[in-house]
Amino acid sequence: MKIDPLWDFDDLAATKARFEAAFAAATAPEDQIICLSQLARIAGLDQDFTLGESLLGQARAIGPSPATNARITLEAARLAQAEGRAAMAATLYHQAATQARAAAALNVALEALNEQTKGVPTAVALAIVDQAENLTRNTPALRHYLGPLYQQTGWSLFEEGDLNSALTMFQRDHALRRSLGQAAERHTAGLHIARTLRMLGRFAETSDQLQNLVVELGPHGRGLGEVFEERAELAYATDKPDEARQYAQDARARFEARGMSADTHPSRFMRLAMLAGEAPDAI
Repeated sequence: MKIDPLWDFDDLAATKARFEAAFAAATAPEDQIICLSQLARIAGLDQDFTLGESLLGQARAIGPSPATNARITLEAARLAQAEGRAAMAATLYHQAATQARAAAALNVALEALNEQTKGVPTAVALAIVDQAENLTRNTPALRHYLGPLYQQTGWSLFEEGDLNSALTMFQRDHALRRSLGQAAERHTAGLHIARTLRMLGRFAETSDQLQNLVVELGPHGRGLGEVFEERAELAYATDKPDEARQYAQDARARFEARGMSADTHPSRFMRLAMLAGEAPDAI
């Protein structure tokens, strides 16, 4: 059963309704277990941990196979993480990955590895990336699972100040997304590359990267707000206040057209106000 098409993290109510309908229609125990596990994940995201545990209990009662048992363990880990039980979550993620590999459920193993990269030292995250690449080497259909790993690890390296290694990870993400034909994800990776190049002081390359994104997105592309925001940062870094002002204003207009505001994104809008020359440089 393919679960990705049923998920919309921006609309959990609709996602829940889809999995409830799929569960009602399912006849195979494996599909029933998968639906229950995803409903448990939704319950965790909704902070209803009692319901989440109950749903996982129902899934276990059906009688899982090795593969679906790994899925149940993975969702139990996510539930524990959502509840703030970090140590338990880490143990369960490791168990889920081990169980999934033993059951040849590589998709579940890769999901578990992705979760394991969050909040761990970058050396551990890089080792996990290596494991994931090994798992997908002979299974090209699963390579899309590498994207979130590259992105998560790239930001961990970025936040630690290892900008060159972060750039390499974002470039791997960009190349992967291009090979998979994932345009929106490729544009996001391109923006990450631009930001990292800027932080490295490689301003000409930053400008080229951003111009490529403008061309790819077109005049009405959804990601143009982020591109203009980064152009404002580049102009500010290169002492071009008039350009910074214009790009910041353009970025803000794009964000506001998407329903964003200073109330919903205070730090971002305060930074844009500073770049536009409307507020002190305090960020």
